[in-house]
Amino acid sequence: MNFNSYKPLRLIELFCGIGAQAKALTNLGIKYEHWLACDFDKYAIQSYNAVHGTNFNPSDITKLTASDLNITDTEHYNYLLTYSFPCQDLSNAGKGRGMEKGSGTRSGLLWEVERLLNECTELPQCLLMENVPQVHGVKNKEHFEKWI
Repeated sequence: MNFNSYKPLRLIELFCGIGAQAKALTNLGIKYEHWLACDFDKYAIQSYNAVHGTNFNPSDITKLTASDLNITDTEHYNYLLTYSFPCQDLSNAGKGRGMEKGSGTRSGLLWEVERLLNECTELPQCLLMENVPQVHGVKNKEHFEKWI
């Protein structure tokens, strides 16, 4: 996908933290509109807003609906949805509880992205998932393949 095409790019960042994906787009010279930033940590959102000059409020992905994503008019806009879901249950430094669907782990919040996408009538044109290498390691491979 050519993000510098004639269609304006709208960025949706789930589990946004301080907005590393947005910063990467900026550093690459890709023009975009901050469309939605979702993180339940009020300090992460405060930092996001300070870094990017936005005014988002903390939000809980488990409470979001497809209408909150507001993906509309995909004939005229490109949507990039990024999701850097919590890695604590996947990383070597974490507890290794995994990301199985319905597990209740922090890393299991990945499946909220599936729920949101299934609710959408119009889908983003591009998804970008970022996480630790163990997301597709031996212990998590089965769940990663289900995700794919």
